[in-house]
Amino acid sequence: MKFQATLAVLAAFALSACETTTGSSTVIDTLIGKPLVTDNGNTFLFNPDGTVGGNIGSNAVKGTYSANTQEVCSNLTAPKSVAGREFCSVPRIDGDVVVFDRRDGSQSPAYKIGG
Repeated sequence: MKFQATLAVLAAFALSACETTTGSSTVIDTLIGKPLVTDNGNTFLFNPDGTVGGNIGSNAVKGTYSANTQEVCSNLTAPKSVAGREFCSVPRIDGDVVVFDRRDGSQSPAYKIGG
């Protein structure tokens, strides 16, 4: 009987280790679902479902993103000018403005964070 009780406890611990945790933070948590807008009207949006949206001029931005605690990577499928490219960067937030410092040393334009 003790053996079965021990197995039950070990099984419970093993199953709890397999549970996914909710609320794990990423570097863009404060930006998800908020429109990011440049001075010239271009927009970018990190959607809660892992997709990106927005516009560059009159062209729609489409693609996906992944993020961790250190950086975010966007894989864009549209518009044509950026399709097939991956942009990995670290957001630098100052008040209601964010700039993305890219792996290649370049920076994004400044985006005003919408609410």
